[in-house]
Amino acid sequence: MNDATVRDLDLSVLIVSHGHDEFLPACVASVARALAADGVRAEILLLDNIAPRDLTPLPDTLPVVLGRRTNDRPQGLSANVNRLAAAARGRRVLMLNPDTEFLGGSFAEALAYMDAHPQIGVLGARLVYPDGTLQPSYRQFPSPPQLLARGLGADSWPWQPHFYRRRMMAEVALDRPTEVDWLFGAFMLFDAESLHRLGGFDEGFRLYYEDVDICRRFRRAGLSTVYFPALRFTHKHMRASAKRPFSQMWRWHVASALRYFAKAAVQPLPR
Repeated sequence: MNDATVRDLDLSVLIVSHGHDEFLPACVASVARALAADGVRAEILLLDNIAPRDLTPLPDTLPVVLGRRTNDRPQGLSANVNRLAAAARGRRVLMLNPDTEFLGGSFAEALAYMDAHPQIGVLGARLVYPDGTLQPSYRQFPSPPQLLARGLGADSWPWQPHFYRRRMMAEVALDRPTEVDWLFGAFMLFDAESLHRLGGFDEGFRLYYEDVDICRRFRRAGLSTVYFPALRFTHKHMRASAKRPFSQMWRWHVASALRYFAKAAVQPLPR
């Protein structure tokens, strides 16, 4: 993060692609159109972490500034987001997955809501699956029993323990701005200076749990995480680690979970 960064834009959208080149044109175009329609002064910063041999060209008539760069070697998601955030010119920065598309609502309204509530550190949108069904994207902070139950396939059990349902919040549909524990990293809108003061993402999380950790650290710093359902995005949500046990993705997931719980044990939340 750079102390000398000039914040002369309303928003910087940060997109890290891990070989998701096929999704980028639709994602970038939908966001650019929505920002332009709202009159938001913005830039989109894109980093290709695992660059395909031939990068898919993006529209060259976008109504916002687009910056694109490629890593010499793959890095973790946290490191990549921090790299983009250090170059961002927006007062707010949005970490956005490449497999998302703008669906509805107003960026200007979301930014104004954050301006009116300076205690917000992170704001998240309503996410839906491609078929239009709601994607639960907010959770209570995880516990080891909940993680173990999920690893044993609790999502598909005909009967789920109360502690599991409570922490997953699968039965809670929120229709107004609501403070929650943490949000999916597919869409996380930050106050740029607050993210800078926090030190950015913990780069010890290569992939997974970086979103849980950053929300917990904001809570410890006295800032809230808020779900803002008026802004809506489609998210394809491909959870690679769940498909192949003992794969590299699965090992990163386990390592990140262990790191998160180790940090939580020595850095308790304020009462």
